[in-house]
Amino acid sequence: MISIPVTLQSDENGYFDRECPNENCLYQFKIKLKDWEDKVSDEEVHCPMCGHVDTSDKWWTQDQLEQIQKIASNYAMNYIQAELDKSFRRLERSTRSNKFFKITYKPGKRVSFINNPIGQMPEWEQEITCEKCGTTYSVIGSAYFCPCCGYNSASSSFSESLDTIQKMLDSVDQMKTLFSEKYDYDKAETMCRSMIEGSLGDCVSAFQKFAERRYIEITGKNARVNDFQIIEKGSNLFRSAVGYGYEKWLSEYELGMLKLYFQRRHLFEHNNGMVDEQYLSKTGETNYSVGQRLIIRKNEVEEVLKILKKLGDGILSISPIQEA
Repeated sequence: MISIPVTLQSDENGYFDRECPNENCLYQFKIKLKDWEDKVSDEEVHCPMCGHVDTSDKWWTQDQLEQIQKIASNYAMNYIQAELDKSFRRLERSTRSNKFFKITYKPGKRVSFINNPIGQMPEWEQEITCEKCGTTYSVIGSAYFCPCCGYNSASSSFSESLDTIQKMLDSVDQMKTLFSEKYDYDKAETMCRSMIEGSLGDCVSAFQKFAERRYIEITGKNARVNDFQIIEKGSNLFRSAVGYGYEKWLSEYELGMLKLYFQRRHLFEHNNGMVDEQYLSKTGETNYSVGQRLIIRKNEVEEVLKILKKLGDGILSISPIQEA
């Protein structure tokens, strides 16, 4: 068996490129080379995006694989040529004293083998240090799991989600201009309105996932599916666990706003925003009648974002319950 040493070289910030082997994901990320060598186990590596788990030998990027293949190919050609040189030179020497038959050998151009270190892509800006195991990794965009231990930080994921929603709202006017140029003004208006309506659903989903994880971290128990999509239920769960609910951090007005817009999100999710009797009964809305369609404005979603950020900070301040 031939062993070919391959040297890995980190980027300027000490990171090593990795790629998720899940064909449905192929997410690329960076991890401190020292952490990869010292902390990450051979049996279990987690994709920061999709959570896929696999052994450490499966996480090569396509560029790294190409470089390794090139190194192996050049090494093999160099080795084969060297062995052929030896064989033909032996044949040449063996016929030097033969009066009737001589073999001469002139080697061709050799394939040079230079085992250069495998470098990495240029460094990225966003660095994340796992709250649980201390592993440091770098990503572009979102990340949900630590590549070393698989820990999913409720706080960082929630903060990233709210920031993404805010940036999307900030870009609505620019998107409307781009859509108008590509399609027409009416289509652009419809598409941007859909973005704003969808962002309300994104707010609720982000909070639900965050609250579910924090509830588990605080109590060690699982809540029922979708309990945190309903403000009263979620608040009562924390009140039963720690003695207070959302009212500890939010005013009556802020709680009312969340109740209203969580119900509006439910209407968009299940009835395309069309007002029905159930919605009017639950919210007490007087601005709409049955059969009308809700209107969601950008500034309204931004207000929901601010309230959720305030509520999230409060929930993060709760200490886990210590068992007696």
